[in-house]
Amino acid sequence: MHERVAGYTDAVLEDLGSKVGPVAGELEAFLLLLEQSDDLRFALANSSASVPVRRAITQELLGKKLSRPTLDLLSFAVQSGPGADYVQDVAGIAAAAAARRDGMVARDEGPLGRTAAAQRLEGYATAVLSGVRGERHLGEVEDELFRFMMTVQGNDELNAVLITAEVPAHLRQAVVRDLLARKATPATTRLAAYAVAIGRPRDYPVLLEGLVQRVAEEADRQVADVRSAVEMTEAQRSRLAAALTRFAGYQVDVRVSTEPRLLGGFVASVGDTVFDASLRRRLEQARSLLFAPSTSLGEVAGNGPGQS
Repeated sequence: MHERVAGYTDAVLEDLGSKVGPVAGELEAFLLLLEQSDDLRFALANSSASVPVRRAITQELLGKKLSRPTLDLLSFAVQSGPGADYVQDVAGIAAAAAARRDGMVARDEGPLGRTAAAQRLEGYATAVLSGVRGERHLGEVEDELFRFMMTVQGNDELNAVLITAEVPAHLRQAVVRDLLARKATPATTRLAAYAVAIGRPRDYPVLLEGLVQRVAEEADRQVADVRSAVEMTEAQRSRLAAALTRFAGYQVDVRVSTEPRLLGGFVASVGDTVFDASLRRRLEQARSLLFAPSTSLGEVAGNGPGQS
């Protein structure tokens, strides 16, 4: 199982707690179906299909048949690794859920290397931060993590405890939780405590720094900057936010500004992705087509060469 998928799975299963049984059953049933159905396996584990396409197929095929946590786990597996590894990732998720349902203790695999720990923490943070809505709340988590990171760096005694391999991981976790109890949001405490347990102790400051950056990026991703030719109504904003959320795979809020020079339509930026549905863009495309050297007026109008 990919490290990002493993981290995401850890967070989702933590949230489920004692209610993990039905989800474990759904995952086992889906894994069996996936292994038996060539068509389903081709649709979801086809590396030639883009991630948005495979994610859309997951939502369309399974959206009304599985619980939300199960669907979230399977959708995340789709977007986190090559299609060829999808069945392996689903098997790992199902095994983890079954182990938690059956009260089995995970085998201690030892601390992960820095890259693997960062990847697992990325997946865990994705799940935890999906429950934190809005720039203000994300900013609060970012600020708390930053202040905790500075505290660790500035306190030699605390730093020694948290980066010393001789101190067991569960005791280091307990120290972090005690320090943040009643002083930080649950999301901050979960992230800081998880980071101290998965990697090598000496890498903890680096993982904390990565978490601060990760939360800052999440705030940017959750807000779509939309430039519209005309003022949007609330209904239009809601429909656009819903459409962008479906495409992005996470909750997206929209921040709309008016830009008349677009002439019509809108331009939306979600993280590094830009959706240009403006009339200005369409006119530019039409102009480039019209004045292309090899294009005739008949072709522009829809007639092929030599047609009337």
